[in-house]
Amino acid sequence: MAEEEDFSQLALVDQFAHKNWKARKGGYEAAVKAFDSAATEDDPVVRQFLNDSGIWKGVVADSNVAAQQEGLGAYISFLNIAGAQGCTRLALLWTGSSGQS
Repeated sequence: MAEEEDFSQLALVDQFAHKNWKARKGGYEAAVKAFDSAATEDDPVVRQFLNDSGIWKGVVADSNVAAQQEGLGAYISFLNIAGAQGCTRLALLWTGSSGQS
């Protein structure tokens, strides 16, 4: 029987964007752990996802239901630690607004 490929060595953002749903699912699970252990929104792993906030659109629209479920859990964990700045940035991303009047 063929061995499973180990995707855990890839960076989280690379796992999130991987074509293999198992890689994405594993990345989402790892992200939940990383976000839950982050102290503040200034933590490097949180900043990485704040700076590339567009990645979340792919997560919530994941084509694999099992991966999508884990992805939504990662999104919730991210929002819990992202602070007002992160939540505002994502709200503007979803609405397509620039936040400027």
